[in-house]
Amino acid sequence: MQDCHVPDDLDYQIVHALQVAPRAPWGVVGDVVGVSAATAARRWERLVDQGLAWIVSYPGAAYLNTRCSAFVEVQTSAARDSVVERLCRDRHVATIQRTAGDGDLLLTVMVPDLEFLGDWVQLLAESDGVARTRTRVVTKVIGESERWRMRTLGQDEESVLAEHRPVHRPLAHDPDEPDLRLIAALAEDGRRSAVDLASASGLSAPTVRRRLTALVAERVLSIRCEVAHVISGWPITANVWARASSRSIVALVDALDGLPQVRVCCEVTGTANIIMGVWLHTVGELAEFEQELESLVPGLVVVDRSVTLETPKRLGSLLDRSGCRTGSVPVVL
Repeated sequence: MQDCHVPDDLDYQIVHALQVAPRAPWGVVGDVVGVSAATAARRWERLVDQGLAWIVSYPGAAYLNTRCSAFVEVQTSAARDSVVERLCRDRHVATIQRTAGDGDLLLTVMVPDLEFLGDWVQLLAESDGVARTRTRVVTKVIGESERWRMRTLGQDEESVLAEHRPVHRPLAHDPDEPDLRLIAALAEDGRRSAVDLASASGLSAPTVRRRLTALVAERVLSIRCEVAHVISGWPITANVWARASSRSIVALVDALDGLPQVRVCCEVTGTANIIMGVWLHTVGELAEFEQELESLVPGLVVVDRSVTLETPKRLGSLLDRSGCRTGSVPVVL
């Protein structure tokens, strides 16, 4: 890492721009934030070098809905650090949260199918240091955190950037072998150039651009700009479990755009059939958020919550205790 740099307003604007369009050309980003392309790129690289921001790619909502993902709560018996270390290396574990709740750890797991999940959880339950597990299978990804913004740019700037983001369309086909090679090549750096991706994947640059556009448009692949908690302005992470009827879930989908705290929202198996990952300014805001949620979505009842003490891994990125990126173990399905 470079010497510590305190991000300023321009840095936050660049991050917001890349949250809207993670692969927008630097010239476009520079125009939106009022600097040259070279300055925008240099500023971004400084944030990346310090682990303060990065572009991550991971399986998209439409693709996950054809495969299997789950939230697995883990109660550790001893040597929790060694359990976390093992899980950090596991490429089926997307996110690890150390929580203050019923379980010591909350894992987001992405695997090919239910049979694989059953075998994986069984091996986890039998491994050293694990006392108990509880698994909730995701039945549908309702909202994901590519919606989340730093809120430093206006609607006009967002509209300019949105032109450089593929428009979502229905899933037309499963990714083939060239797609999977492209996805693997993109895993380390979501802004890797088409020329570099072509060299790594064995495809031509025009083919890379065409396939990448299709993968993102069909939500097979998600690409987004992430920020460290230390600069996010929303330092508290919590998970809210709720019970909702089918009608309430429809209302929840409509309400999500008015709930900036929500990073991810999924339907899951179990009595509490909704889980939401939220970012907050303070722990005290959790109760306020729950009240607002129940008010906006009639019939939804919050039944449990947990506060995250530490996130060692988020969507394949390894993080230190302040949430800065130190490396990666990309997710693979």
